[in-house]
Amino acid sequence: MYMYEDYLFLLSPPEAIKQEIARYKKASAKLIGNYKSINSPAHISVHHLERQKPFMAETNLNRIEKSLNELPPVLLHVDGFKFFQHLHNRMTIYAHIRITPAVDEWFTQIKRVLKIRKTIVPHITVTRDVAGPDFERLWPNFRHKKLVEPFWVNELIMLKRETFAYEPQWQHFKIFEFKNKKAMANTAEAILHKQAAADNYIQDQINLF
Repeated sequence: MYMYEDYLFLLSPPEAIKQEIARYKKASAKLIGNYKSINSPAHISVHHLERQKPFMAETNLNRIEKSLNELPPVLLHVDGFKFFQHLHNRMTIYAHIRITPAVDEWFTQIKRVLKIRKTIVPHITVTRDVAGPDFERLWPNFRHKKLVEPFWVNELIMLKRETFAYEPQWQHFKIFEFKNKKAMANTAEAILHKQAAADNYIQDQINLF
């Protein structure tokens, strides 16, 4: 009998953005009460693998690590809020990640390394899978918020948990660094990032709801 494991690959934004998203989560809870993702730290999900045999995953890790190390860090921008609609009038509000040709190409490379076939819509969930009436109450507070935050991502984080454990908990398993700093230095976006960071520093905290 094998022990099966689930794996989650994610990108983690810096602390300042995690705190900002946490503030939006708390403000949302004041309006609608507790909801599924309230305690989940801000992250961008890249790939979710369920019911894997652990030794198979381990043999793949070295190959994956080598390929991921060859990728450059990526500059992402949180750019306002959007929402997904699920079945039965359930809704998810998320912080939108701006897609540029450079970002699109970078995610294409990640998909190639991890053998991901589905489309990735990079986003940071704020309120996950809330009922329609709760969404109606929340969305007017999000729709015109001009939250624009640039941030660099230097690594891919891999979490794991036992598939059939009682109340399985995600645990940190491995970190893959994006080491190709040379490719990063060549992008014009590096210059834009410095400018954006300076603008960002001047920008005051946005009032929430």
